[in-house]
Amino acid sequence: MIEGILVDHAAAENMLKCTQQHRPLEAGGLVLGLRKGLYLHVTEITRPLPWDRQSSTRFQRSPKGHRIAALRRWRKSGGKMDWIGEWHSHPGFSLSPSSIDIRNWHDIVRQRKAEMIFPICDGRETAFYLQCWGDRGKFLLRQFEKDAVGTFYLTPAAIKRRLRETGNEAYGPTVELP
Repeated sequence: MIEGILVDHAAAENMLKCTQQHRPLEAGGLVLGLRKGLYLHVTEITRPLPWDRQSSTRFQRSPKGHRIAALRRWRKSGGKMDWIGEWHSHPGFSLSPSSIDIRNWHDIVRQRKAEMIFPICDGRETAFYLQCWGDRGKFLLRQFEKDAVGTFYLTPAAIKRRLRETGNEAYGPTVELP
């Protein structure tokens, strides 16, 4: 099971700017990056395209342009770059996923048979959700570390284990989401 993600600063900034540019409409696209054992590395995102459908409460990604962009990146990387998730915005309201979001995430993960990440951005900050394959659930990932390359987010269980290993006490609630 995936324990965490590294999000390049450029990819995170791109989500924030895109959300702000498309406000009051929702925006979204694919999350592209690398699968590295127990971790995912977010290197870039796709932005809304003319074929997508946007409203103030919904973003419906058209596979047309996003699939082409992902395939180009995959080829350019020699087959290393992967579709590791989908992001969308909730401009001006909660970073929590809707029932439609959760249903869509389940469908994508079931089809891909792999853990995927689903960031939700409100234009000021981004929440990163990990949807696991099978019955392992969904987790809100917590920021753990930040450096010059990016921000590192971990599952609640990975945070507890790291803090135990280093002798530090846990901070904040670490809960699995329904």
